[in-house]
This record gives sequence, C-alpha cells and structure tokens, in this order.
Amino acid sequence: MKSKNKLNRLFLMMTGIFSILLFIISLIACYYAYYEKKAQFLTSMDMVYSRLEQEYENILNNFWQVYMPIFENTSSVYEDFQNYFTNTATDLSPLEKRCLTEALEQLTVRDNRIEWVALYSDNRDINYIKYSNINTVNVLPASFPYIADMDAKSSQMEVYGAHDIATSYGDIMTFAICGGIPSGMGNGKILIGYRFNTFESAISTQFASVPSAHYYMLTNNQILFDSSGSYTTDALYIPNIPQEGLIKYNDQTLYIKSGYAGKNTSMIAYTADWKEIFRASHQDTYWILAITLSFMLLSFIVHISMNRSVSKEVAIIQEGLNRIADNNLDFRLPTDFKQGGLPEIAHNINEMSSKLNENIKKAYYFELKQKDAQLAQLQATFNPHFLYNTLEMLRSKSYANGDDDTSELISDLASIFRNFIGAKTFITLKEELAFTKKYLTLLSARYGDRVAVYYDIDTSLLNYGIIRNVYQILIENYFVHGFDAKGNDNFIRITGKISGENDMLLTMEDNGFGLSEEEIDILNRKIEEPVRHGENSYGLKNLNQRLKLFYGPDYGVRVKNNEHAGLTVQIKIRKMNLSDYNELKFDMENIAQEKIYNI
Repeated sequence: MKSKNKLNRLFLMMTGIFSILLFIISLIACYYAYYEKKAQFLTSMDMVYSRLEQEYENILNNFWQVYMPIFENTSSVYEDFQNYFTNTATDLSPLEKRCLTEALEQLTVRDNRIEWVALYSDNRDINYIKYSNINTVNVLPASFPYIADMDAKSSQMEVYGAHDIATSYGDIMTFAICGGIPSGMGNGKILIGYRFNTFESAISTQFASVPSAHYYMLTNNQILFDSSGSYTTDALYIPNIPQEGLIKYNDQTLYIKSGYAGKNTSMIAYTADWKEIFRASHQDTYWILAITLSFMLLSFIVHISMNRSVSKEVAIIQEGLNRIADNNLDFRLPTDFKQGGLPEIAHNINEMSSKLNENIKKAYYFELKQKDAQLAQLQATFNPHFLYNTLEMLRSKSYANGDDDTSELISDLASIFRNFIGAKTFITLKEELAFTKKYLTLLSARYGDRVAVYYDIDTSLLNYGIIRNVYQILIENYFVHGFDAKGNDNFIRITGKISGENDMLLTMEDNGFGLSEEEIDILNRKIEEPVRHGENSYGLKNLNQRLKLFYGPDYGVRVKNNEHAGLTVQIKIRKMNLSDYNELKFDMENIAQEKIYNI
C-alpha cells in the first residue's frame, strides 16, 4: 500500500511536470501564432497603403501627359484653348462650343480615370465643364466647389480635396488637380476631376478580419480620399508628419501608418482599432489553449484511472518531455502505447514539438541570412583594396620586366577601377575628360590605330562640374554598336560649348554604322522612358535618367544622325561649378537637419 501511494505520488508529479511543459510549449506556440497573424494583417494593410500610394503617384505623373496638349502650339487644340482664354465674350457660339468639346475630349481620352475637365478664366463671366460621358460642354455653375481654390491658386500644379459634383446623371465624388496655362494665353486654369475607382479597387484586397481599417489621403488639410465615405474631418485623426505605431485618439487606441505621397503634395494614412487587430491576431490562440487545456485535463484523468501497469509508459513520456525540454526538438515520442489516450498524447506532443522546431529553425535561418549579409558587406569593403593591391603588384612586375606599355595600361586600369568604386559624384569636366582619355588608352591597346579621337572643348567649360562617368557610357556604346573593326578611318569627336546663358552642350559624334530616322525616333523614345524597378535597361537610358534626376527634366540625352553617316549624341546639362554644388548640398543638409530638429 505504501509502495502504491508512492507510485501514485510519483505519477501525479510526472503528470504535473507534463502539464507545465505542455503549457510552456503552448505559450510559445501562442506567441508565434499571434505575431505571425498580426504581421499578416499589418502586411495586408501595408499592401493596400502601397497600392493607394502608387495609384496616386500614377495619377499625378499622368497629369502632365493629359495636360500637355495645351502647350503644343502647333495643334488645333492649342488654338481652341487660346481662343477660349483670350476671348472675353459672355458666351460661346455653337461652333466654338463644338471645337471646345473636341479639344477637351483630347484631354479626357488620355486617362480613363478622368471624370470631368473644367476651364476657368478670370476674364469670362461664363466658364465651362465637360463630363467624360457627355459629348458636349456645360456651363460651370457658380456654386462649383473648386472656384475658391482656383482663385487662390499660387503654384503651377495644385491638388484639391474631394467634393460632390452635381451632374446630369447624379452626384459623384471626385478630387481635382489644377494646372495653369502658358504665358500669352491669358489668365486662367485647367481643372481635372478624377474618380476613385482605382483607390476603391485597392481597398477591396483588405482582409475582412480588420473592418475598422480606415484609409484616407489629405492635401492642404482637405480630404482627398476617404475609404469610409464620410469625407469629414470632425472625427478624423490628421497626422502632420510621417508616423507608424500606436496612438491615443478620441479615447481609442489606434494603429496608424502615415507618410508623404505625390512628391510631398499630400499625406496618405491608414488607421485601425488596435483592440480589433489584437483580437484578430489571437484567432489561433484560443484553439491552441483549448488543446492545451484538453491535454492537461486528460493527463489528470489518466492519473486517476491509471494503475501500476501504466507506470512504465508514463515514465517513457516523462523521459521524452525532459528531452524536449532540454531543447532536443528532433526527438519524437513512440506512439505504440497500450493504454488508451497515451498514443494520442504522444502524437500531439510530437506535432507540437515539430512545429516549434520548424519555427526555431526559421528564426535561425533568418539570423544566418542576416549574418551572411553583414559578411558580404565586409567583403565588399575589403575586395576593392585587394584588387588595387593586386593590380599594383602586376604593374610593378611589368615595369621591373621592362614592359612599360603593359605597366602603364595596368596603372590606367587601376585608376579606372578606383574611379568606378570609390569616387565622388560630382567632378570637374577637366577630371572627367582626363579619366576618359585613360579609358580610351585601354581601348586603343585593343583596337590600335583603327580609331582616331579628336577633342574640341571650350576651355571656359573645363572648371565647370559634371556628374562622373558620362563619356565612358557613350564610348562603350560606340565600340559595341558603331565601331567598324574592318576599317582604319574610324573616328570619335568630343566637343563642348556654351548653350545659352545657363547651359552646356556636350556632344560625341562618330562615323560609325548609324541608324535610320525611324530607328533614331524609336531610340530617343526609349531613352526618355523612365527606368522602372527591376527592369533591365541599357546605358543611354540609364545616363539620361541620371542626368534628369541630377539636373532636372529639361536636361538629358538626345541622339541624331550626322553628315558622316554615323551618330551624334548630345548631352545638355546646366553650368554648375564645384563651389555651387557644395553650397547647394550644404544648404539641403541644413534644411534636413532643421526638419529633424523641429520633429
């Protein structure tokens, strides 16, 4: 009897240990399930946020394409707009209305998101609006909600918040973008209204598990888009700066993410009830705890009903749990127990251990990936020095062996590598030409005297600055596509001159194979296309993108045929010396620091 009581106490202790270990494992499983579910919800909301931001960016970027016909003074559309803004007549004749309708139609067909286009002239008593699905123009009502905004317009392009616009087929909510008109055309504005269908399509991908998710965009404290459809700021949290995290607002804890959008013209944000996210993230916790409690209850039932015949099997489970508790997660309990309930317990313990082991291995894998990235960064820092030292050793060896030409070529190659890897962004034109000569020296070693290089650079330009590695792309492009390996009269002519008051025009012409006029047009259009993320693009396109990003949209690369049957590549850049660049960079850094300090 005494031995039996001792065994019962031992079995009770083993059951308690089992329950504690099972509870710990369940807590770990609940922890991972909670954070995985929460990350899933936040990732879903971030994806909707990103889609809204991208759709808004697309509308702003396409606005200039829609807006462009008003500046094309060779078209009939330009004449129709000019007649409208310069003519102060009270009303338009039927012919003028028809011409104006056709002109506005040229704008609306460029973007299927456009709902209406309105013209507003300060000199006219009556202005007009054209809706996308009506084939005529209508009088712009005096109650039109954007008139006050247009009267206060001060920028070339402005974005206005959403308003209900009354149409013949009902009220429709739109937001608007306003642009000015060219000088010499009078005093007026063009206002384009956009639908929200692309925004609503992006929101449709949101998980239904977080119904409180609220997406909205603001511009100048006006609501541009509101997923709730209320379009009122009474109960809306308006962020002043980009932020992400938890906030207290109206006695409610909200999760918020906000940031600038549309070239900093607007603020995009979403909020969600944190309690709702918290509850939704614990969807899997309840069944994990239920299973855990069930197992704990089962263990106590087994304790009451078991006798001495089960002590060996319980001891096996005890040993297995101890091994799992010792972080031996690859261990699996046997499942061929004779007593009812024990095989199921062992199976579920193995399943839990397997899932926990899988999660731990994933965490370890991500940690290894992070360390690999850190090691790759250190290697990237080391490798250039190793390359320089190796090239210097080869140069010294060649020089010692009396091979001066090879030694000089290796020295030029090392200089080129240094220029590509650790160089400044902005250098003088003199430095760029010096580097170009070294680059051509290496190519001359391959092609010999089959290509001649001529320079015609205005000396007053040599001390102005330029982004580096410009000519190398042009030279490489010539040797790949224009160089005649069978000819001995190949040449390159590099020129530079002043263009206007503030610009420089750099050209490189050759007598290569050339292109047809149609091929030239296709090439120039491709060069002007923006470089998209993940897209494989060629040198001239990348160079054009770099020039526009640094100098502005009015600068870049242009290709044309020349009288030598080859190509001429023109590069237009702004005159800027190093002191101007450093002063501009210093001012921008001070502005950034001041913004950080104010935040």
